[in-house]
Amino acid sequence: MSKLFVSVYFCSLQSPTGYLNFEFTTATVTFLEMHQKPLEKLELLVDSTFTLIPKPISAETYRTYYYKVGEKVNWLDRMVMPDEELYQKINADNTDIFIMYINDVPAGFAEFIKEVDFTEILYFGLFPDFVGKGFGNYFLKWVIEKAWSFQPKWIQLNTCSLDHPNALPVYKKAGFVPIRTETQQRKILTGK
Repeated sequence: MSKLFVSVYFCSLQSPTGYLNFEFTTATVTFLEMHQKPLEKLELLVDSTFTLIPKPISAETYRTYYYKVGEKVNWLDRMVMPDEELYQKINADNTDIFIMYINDVPAGFAEFIKEVDFTEILYFGLFPDFVGKGFGNYFLKWVIEKAWSFQPKWIQLNTCSLDHPNALPVYKKAGFVPIRTETQQRKILTGK
């Protein structure tokens, strides 16, 4: 496998990342779908709320949430995407982005893309301070319920071999079925 080293500087992004040094590596991507809405209804935790981020959303604000969740699992695509391109994507009419709060503290985010036939759970995850505290399964159930609330014929998401090792088994247990896998080149951090 050949690797390409790239250094990217964000002029307009005020974040702790500064320069992001990354390389490309091969990853297995698994695409999953769910064609039946779960029968079990989610009981909301007393101290949890979910808030739709009002549009327009700035690229800087979005990247703050995105990177908090994705730093350790190499979510880089939207960190290196030009601001204007990212701004258009996150403010598209068919995109909704929610923040999960626990005791009024931001705990995670979820991004949905609503298409004619399906809803895609594009990104979702917990912020580091809330990982390992029993919120992951709860958040996934909320995300699934929210995706179905848009009245699609099915919902879908994908994960890759760079993601948390429990991601694929957890999605399968929740009722998602793998549809296909493919090998892709993905960016990974090499240092800061």
